Amino acid sequence: MTELEDPVRLEALDPGSSDPGFWVRFHSRVLADAQGELARRRMAGDLGIVDLVFAWRRALVPMTLLAAALAGILTMTSTPETPVQTVALEEFLTEDLNLLTDAGVQGQGSGHWSSVFASTEEGF
Repeated sequence: MTELEDPVRLEALDPGSSDPGFWVRFHSRVLADAQGELARRRMAGDLGIVDLVFAWRRALVPMTLLAAALAGILTMTSTPETPVQTVALEEFLTEDLNLLTDAGVQGQGSGHWSSVFASTEEGF
């Protein structure tokens, strides 16, 4: 037999290899431990999305308001360093592109790299 055809002995990884009743006891113990949760899920089986949101309302509504307030505060306090110019996708795809060299990608005197990788001949 070759190395690939030799069977791999996995008995050391099987906790039930030396104890024939291990898996039966394990199954019974897991089901007994999960009995309460399974009964709760069985009773809650007919609940819908509205019921779920209603059950989470005490935590969901305040966290949503907090997230919205935090986003508003961060939006009002942050000012972009350079103005962002939006470009329509059709314009970007139909214009003649001039791929910049490495020297054209580096920011001017800012010390960090710009994320611009292509531009039109006359700019956007």
